[in-house]
Amino acid sequence: MNSNDERQLQRYLDGALEPTAAAAFAQRLQGEAALRQRHDEAVAMRGLFTAAATASVRRPRADFTAGVLAAARQLPTRQQLQQADEVASAMTFCRRLLLAAAVLGAIGLLWRSGLVAVGGGQQTLQAAPDDVR
Repeated sequence: MNSNDERQLQRYLDGALEPTAAAAFAQRLQGEAALRQRHDEAVAMRGLFTAAATASVRRPRADFTAGVLAAARQLPTRQQLQQADEVASAMTFCRRLLLAAAVLGAIGLLWRSGLVAVGGGQQTLQAAPDDVR
């Protein structure tokens, strides 16, 4: 099927062909399976468009607008959102500060207990004679 056949099919479905051309095209529809299949598809598509055009549209309830506006009024304001963002940033900073203090405290405890050596001197672990067998 070529583009000329497609145009002729559309004109046939629209009823825009001359009576003799329409009769000749109807004869072709009987003899050509591919053309007949495309005709059936086009008729089905037109039926879908017709059904969609005549379908009833659901109307929203009378209180729909009021409900949407009421829900929108309950949303936080821009200022409230900015304050919440500032509080979240401050909390993140405080958590990081506390974590750094905990790490430094742990390092200090390890150093104070002698488990961490500080300085350039070489220190070796010495085992007590009773510990070696």
